Amino acid sequence: MATVIIAGVLGLFLWFWWGYEPKGQLDPKAQVQPDKKYTVVFWDFDRPLPGGASYREELVREIELFNQKFPNITVELKLFPWTHGEQVAAAIRRRQEVPHILSLGPLEGLDFARDLLLPASYLPEETRLDFVPLALSGPEFEHKTAVWPRFLAPQLYLANTDLLQAVGVNRSGLQEQGIDWADILHLGRELIQLEGQPHALAGLDYQGLLVALAPRQPDSLGPEQFSWPRSAADTAVARLRQLQADNFLPPNIDQADYGGVKEFFTGQAALLAPAEPWLLRTVRARQEQIKHGLLPATDRGLGEVALIPPKLTPSAGLPARVEGLVVFRWRLAADEIKAAVEWAQHLSRSGTLPAKLDLLPAYRPSQDAWSAAWELGNEAVLLGVCEQGQRLAPYPKTRLEGIDS
Repeated sequence: MATVIIAGVLGLFLWFWWGYEPKGQLDPKAQVQPDKKYTVVFWDFDRPLPGGASYREELVREIELFNQKFPNITVELKLFPWTHGEQVAAAIRRRQEVPHILSLGPLEGLDFARDLLLPASYLPEETRLDFVPLALSGPEFEHKTAVWPRFLAPQLYLANTDLLQAVGVNRSGLQEQGIDWADILHLGRELIQLEGQPHALAGLDYQGLLVALAPRQPDSLGPEQFSWPRSAADTAVARLRQLQADNFLPPNIDQADYGGVKEFFTGQAALLAPAEPWLLRTVRARQEQIKHGLLPATDRGLGEVALIPPKLTPSAGLPARVEGLVVFRWRLAADEIKAAVEWAQHLSRSGTLPAKLDLLPAYRPSQDAWSAAWELGNEAVLLGVCEQGQRLAPYPKTRLEGIDS
């Protein structure tokens, strides 16, 4: 009998624990008390910085800046390897460990923690208006959960400006107006007349080619707008075949093994897609190698480059990676939640850290600081596309399979 009673009490306790676990005191108007000490547990994912710099050290600098305003808030930093996203999500899902703030990094979706996160009332409309539209578009920002956008990386085209100039294409005009399917066809017709017949387009891989060629008009607006149009893959494959038939692309492209990076870097293709800002640094490093005679002559076909956006309309989508911050309400008093929110706001408003990571700031007032720290050019193009209001699933998670049967 005693065993049955103990088991029943234990079962009731566990039911109460999981069914009625303390979720925290919600009060968006609560304030940090200046005479109270706070500890904010912050989880993030480690990532490389150019030149071997330390991401941890950059975060420590951000904490020091934050403490100038909030000396009574201690930020405890825990960094996980980028590949440990599933383990982090599982620990939170099981309530094994729950931080106060998490930078989402490689994680997709919020289902692992949605019932533990702050509601959207903690990120009011007047605050949201300070973030660029592209950073607020997508499924993770359309639920009733507060997510502070932090970084973003739009996916564009990288152009060999020497080849553009050789066929009389104005780089500035193309950067301002964007490139579409008709422009790619025109470029192919002009390039094929040059010596060596360089191709119009190269992709990071086969899916990269499809991203470059797929239509970007979503089938409908709303929460599903993150998805590419249903017909996008079929249209992209048809366009790819047309480019091959016209000799504007290599005739034999193996879907499993294709990669066009070398083709672009040796001057045999005018465009490379999809191109994120970090590719500019790769080009710079390669140019330094060429300058010092560290590459063979056959690999020296690339000079200056420029980022070119796709042609954008108010309803067109743009693939982009966006990373956000979420704050957990679990077992926190209202003022403790506010302390965590203050740190999330500080991180989301950094301009220099995104520049060091070859990313863009999500917070519009930080763009001047970003521009001052950014050293790879193309600022107008990069900041301009951030005003696009509709985001598409980024490469390599587009689901543009395009299997050519």
